[in-house]
Amino acid sequence: ARAADVASRVTAVVESVRVEEGAFVRQGDLLVRLDGRDYAARLASAEAALQAATAQRDRIRVLFAKESATEQEKDAAGAAFAAALAERDAARAQIDYFDLRAPFDGWIVGKQVRAGDLAGPGRPLLSIQGTGLLRVSATVTRSQADRLQPGQEVEAVLEGGAAVTSRVSVLAPAGDPSSLRFLVKTDLPKGSGARVGSFARLRLPRGEEEPAPFVPKAAIVERGALSGVFVVEDGRARLRWISPGETAGDHLLVRSGLSVGEVVVLAPGPLADGAPVERRP
Repeated sequence: ARAADVASRVTAVVESVRVEEGAFVRQGDLLVRLDGRDYAARLASAEAALQAATAQRDRIRVLFAKESATEQEKDAAGAAFAAALAERDAARAQIDYFDLRAPFDGWIVGKQVRAGDLAGPGRPLLSIQGTGLLRVSATVTRSQADRLQPGQEVEAVLEGGAAVTSRVSVLAPAGDPSSLRFLVKTDLPKGSGARVGSFARLRLPRGEEEPAPFVPKAAIVERGALSGVFVVEDGRARLRWISPGETAGDHLLVRSGLSVGEVVVLAPGPLADGAPVERRP
């Protein structure tokens, strides 16, 4: 339930990486150190500029009190001081970004960087998995989602066959428009023996399932790893992605994405999404 990709907020060369995959780290431990010499020089320059702006502001204040400086000069000195202070604070804040530390206790499960690499904002350097709560993530049909609610207990069968009681923690209110399936996550109890990245199967309460449709294999459209069919809607062919199941002769079971009674295009060939079609007996 707790995981993070550690990334840099600034662009800098990686000076050193202090951990390897599989290492256990505590919150606050140093993971990666970036080369901050350029930014340190900027900070030194900003601090020097702030000192000069402070001296100028104080000098103008003294002269203004003696009526030897104008209101405009006093305001200009104050504005210059405020700008120099902001520049110094911004440079100082960036210096804090060069030591990347563990956000929580956990294990390093991925390392995507080496010393000498160029780190930049948004590029993950390390991946960390937290200790404690583990979750099962699965997708279910609409009818199965309707029989679940947060806090409900369901059985989870882990790799190796061990069955444990898990509790529904996340139930997506909307389904994936491409597969028409809904995300559900269940929390495993402590000491379940499950490991991150392993497989599990949820046993859900039974109910009246909608009949699953079968379509001819010739109607299936393959696009990379995705499978779909062209459904006839209002005189046009609409490409819809499906979750295929087992085969039965020349037909294929559709687990989700299609309902019994819908009309699909047989052998669509180069048919384009949205193309007009005519239904013939």
